[in-house]
Amino acid sequence: MDILHFNKKTLTSCIIISILLIGMSYSSYYLVQPISAKKSSSNDKASSTSTEASASNSNTSIAFNALELKNQTYRWQNTSKAINPTLHLIANTDYLIKIKNPTDTKHELIIGSNGTELAKSSEIKPGKSGKFTFNANSTGTLEYHCEYHPDTMKGIIEISSQ
Repeated sequence: MDILHFNKKTLTSCIIISILLIGMSYSSYYLVQPISAKKSSSNDKASSTSTEASASNSNTSIAFNALELKNQTYRWQNTSKAINPTLHLIANTDYLIKIKNPTDTKHELIIGSNGTELAKSSEIKPGKSGKFTFNANSTGTLEYHCEYHPDTMKGIIEISSQ
């Protein structure tokens, strides 16, 4: 009787853990939440650097600021101050993409391939921030751009296996 009770208890625990893991997996892919943002000033610098994200943990962060240049021209800028940088990501790795918008207009970051949207942020209003998760399940080249400024706020994402 004790062995049977132990097996039922173990089975129940396994089911509960499975349900929790499925719920966490679902929320990590579909969660888009606004977060508070602080305004920051930025300088216009040429983009010769790239952003490399390591897969040393299961959730790697990428941070972008919307940047306004002269004549209401906008660009994406990373924490290294690179403009519209090429991102080097690893397939099957979760990335948390954080976006701050200190500009006076709305932005929305879209990741896609050949015109197909694969992931996107919510609309990020002036002075606000947002975040979303992204996981590329295969290697290759993707693009990112702003929904409202696709000609100037755009870049490349290189997905590798390592």
